[in-house]
Amino acid sequence: MLLVMCLDRMLLLCTVIFGFWRDTHAVSPVPSVPNLVPALAGSCVVIPCSFTPPASQSALGRQGKVVGVRLRYRNSHIFVLWSTAFSTDDKSTVSKEFLGRTSLQGNTDDGDCSVMIDRVHLADSNVYELALKGHGQKNWGNARSVNIVVSESPELPVISGVGAVTEGQMVSLNCSISYSCPSQAPTLQWRWERGAQENSGEYGEPQVLWPQSQGPTLRTSLTFIASYRIKPRMRCEAVYPGERRVHTVKELHVTFPPKDITVQVHTLTVQEGLNVLLACSCKADPPVTEYRWSYTQHGLTVDLHQRTHTVRVYNVTRDMRVRCTAQNLIGRAESKSTSLNIQYKPVILQLSSYCVVEGLEVLCRCSVDSNPRPAVTWSVNGSVPPYSYNTSVGLENGTLTAMLRGHMDTPLRVVCFAINALGNDSHTLLQAEDGSLLWKVIPAVCISLATFLLCLLLLFCCRKKSRKRVLNCRPPLYPGDMGIYQDRMPLYINCTEVNNIYTNGSYQLVYQNCTPLFVRTKQTHLMGRRGGERRGGERRGGERRGGERRGGERRGGESQGGMVDRGTRGRPASNDNNTETAIYLEII
Repeated sequence: MLLVMCLDRMLLLCTVIFGFWRDTHAVSPVPSVPNLVPALAGSCVVIPCSFTPPASQSALGRQGKVVGVRLRYRNSHIFVLWSTAFSTDDKSTVSKEFLGRTSLQGNTDDGDCSVMIDRVHLADSNVYELALKGHGQKNWGNARSVNIVVSESPELPVISGVGAVTEGQMVSLNCSISYSCPSQAPTLQWRWERGAQENSGEYGEPQVLWPQSQGPTLRTSLTFIASYRIKPRMRCEAVYPGERRVHTVKELHVTFPPKDITVQVHTLTVQEGLNVLLACSCKADPPVTEYRWSYTQHGLTVDLHQRTHTVRVYNVTRDMRVRCTAQNLIGRAESKSTSLNIQYKPVILQLSSYCVVEGLEVLCRCSVDSNPRPAVTWSVNGSVPPYSYNTSVGLENGTLTAMLRGHMDTPLRVVCFAINALGNDSHTLLQAEDGSLLWKVIPAVCISLATFLLCLLLLFCCRKKSRKRVLNCRPPLYPGDMGIYQDRMPLYINCTEVNNIYTNGSYQLVYQNCTPLFVRTKQTHLMGRRGGERRGGERRGGERRGGERRGGERRGGESQGGMVDRGTRGRPASNDNNTETAIYLEII
């Protein structure tokens, strides 16, 4: 029993002694540092460090600092040799490269053991280790390594937030940047690279965050409503002291149902009664999966069975209206009722086309419904309007209106003509008075009658003059016993002109373009029968030929009558003055 009591006392004593030794010889705390700390050349860098203070800190805090901080760096890449960059215990051990550039940044009473290196340069890039030592401890605790990387360019900001949104959705983006030197903190700015006018944004106030075991972080926010019109593209820019700038760009993918849906005509010229090729155009993300078509004609709506992007419609008319509907995974939309640009020939609207005559001035209006636009011309009294007339053309509610104004003494016929590539039309707007037509007919009839009478007068004069030139002779009488045939026919036929020429004491009759029948002379000769002796010289050649012709005619008469004696006829007693004149025939 006594032995047991001794053992209990010894155990209690050991426990008390161990507890007292643990309090006086406690293990130094272990720091918490990041693995990598970036630094900007020319600036400063703070190595974040934190630890959990010991339980006896409050009791020992009055005696001084409860924790010692030491920062060492590796000065050889071959051998593991460490040099001191900072120490709270013995500053004489600090390397000359870091002398005056290192300091304790944090408050160890609050568990902050951060160390700052000022005027950082590229040679400061190295592996460092940081160790802590409790108050009254002779040995340093376990060290933690940290890699410091020094660069000449600043660290880029980071934009966080959603990458794809739906049209109309509220979007919130954050831009943050970590910096190593609190005394030379950068500033953050939002800039719109695309979509600034379509997206109204609100900018948040910059905030400084201190994540555990990390350096300070500057953050700012941007809030806006996504629009489908232009994909938003934002830029977050960080500005460091010395006007050194870096930025990060982020583009959002905005999905939306079909928008801006329209009906497009792919046929170059659409004529009334023919067919047309149509296409449904819209913006959509994701793409459209189905199309629907319908049209209204003559007050009736017709749904087409096609579900394609394009469709062909037949027998189009002016009143046709077409709609198309597009649908994707997000929603659907319908186009407006679209009228087609149907082309047709001109039609003059008679109800709105007229002429008004006021005093001596006429005002005409011609309204034409046509597509394409027609050319309008005027006709006044069957010809183009006088130069004093004024014409004008205007467009009212899709109808072409042409005006004609001018001076007019009496109402004349006015016609409006309209023409385009597909046809033409005309309409009489004003008719001429009947009296004006009568006054035009009467002068024409008078002129025609006078011309006719003048022609008759000229014809009568010509005939009378031609009769005067015909040779008027009484038929000569020859003795019957001379065998001369008396002809009662004219002396010439087919003659157009006769000239009396006096030559060598006698008259000569010259016939032009005539056929002579015979020649008479006062000299008579017995004409023998066929085969008889021919007498006379060259001068009587014509007389013999004339006698033979008369003999033939006489024989013809005898054969017809059958009662005529073949002997010579007695010459009747007759006084003929023409027998005293010799007649010569000269054919020119």
